[in-house]
Amino acid sequence: MNKIINKTMDRSDLLTDKAGYVVKEIDNLIGTLYSKNLYMTSWYGTLPRGVGIGLNKNGIKNVIKAILGRTEKNTGVGIERRGVDYEPILDVADDRRLPWYLYWEIFWVMKNGPEVRSNMRLLDAGGASSLFSCYLASMGCKLHSIDLNKALVSNGNRIAKSMGWSMYSYAMNIRKLDFEDDYFDHAYSICVFEHLDYETKQSALSEIGRCLKPNGILSITFDYRNPAPDITGRGSDTSEKNQIKNPDDIKRNFLSTGCFELLGNQEFYDNGKSYLINPKFGDASYTFGAIFLKKKS
Repeated sequence: MNKIINKTMDRSDLLTDKAGYVVKEIDNLIGTLYSKNLYMTSWYGTLPRGVGIGLNKNGIKNVIKAILGRTEKNTGVGIERRGVDYEPILDVADDRRLPWYLYWEIFWVMKNGPEVRSNMRLLDAGGASSLFSCYLASMGCKLHSIDLNKALVSNGNRIAKSMGWSMYSYAMNIRKLDFEDDYFDHAYSICVFEHLDYETKQSALSEIGRCLKPNGILSITFDYRNPAPDITGRGSDTSEKNQIKNPDDIKRNFLSTGCFELLGNQEFYDNGKSYLINPKFGDASYTFGAIFLKKKS
C-alpha cells in the first residue's frame, strides 16, 4: 500500500520527536540570520520595511517592531488569514512572520521528498529570500532560486554572500527557465502554484520537468480549498479552472503535462482540517496541501 504523503496539512505532524528536531533546526537558523541583520520573507512573501534596499534608522526601527510583534497593522504578515483557533507551536522564533504552517511545509517536504546531499543542484521555483530557500542552502547544497520580485532576488543574494552559502537567486519567469535540460537533481515550489492560472501552471511544470534529471522529484505545497486564491497579475480569482480544491483538481493541475507521476498515494488525501480563512470571502476556510511528483524517465 502506498504511503500517504500527498495530503493536506495537519498540525499534529509537527508534534513528533522527528519534527521537533526540524523545528529546532529552523529556529536556530532564524536566530542566526536575525543576529546578522539578515531577513527572509514572511509567509506572505514580504520583507520587513527597509530590508533589501539598505536599512536606514527608521528601517531598523520597523524591523525591530515587526520582529517583536508591535506593528500597528497586520499587512504583510497575514495575521488576518489565521483562523480564530490558531494555536502556535510553543517557543518558536518569530510566530508573527513565520507561523507553524511554514514549519509544516518544510518538515513535510524534507521528510517525504528526496534526501538532500551537499553535492546536489536544486531548484526552488518562486522562493527567493524565503525561509525554505535558506533552510535548503544551509544544508550545503547548490541552490538556485527564482522569483519575479527583484527586491527578493537581491535580498536572497545578500543573504547568500553573508552566510557563505551556494544559494543563487535570479529574476526569472517560471514559464521560461534559463537553465539547461536535465540541470537539477530535484526541485521544490512552496506555496507558489496556487498563484498561477491553469495555463501558467502547465507551462511551469513543463519547464521544471525539462530542467530536471530523469527521475528527479518535484515537491510542491499549495493552498487547498481556498475559494479565491490570489492569481499573479489578476488578484482574487474564483474561476473553477484555476481552483485546487479536490483530488480531481490535483490531477488536472499537476499531471496533465505528462511530465510527472505521483509518488506515494495516487489519490490525494484530504483530512478535512482547515487552519486558514479567506477574510475577503466570508472567512471561508481552507488549508495547505503537499504533493510529490517524479519526472518520468
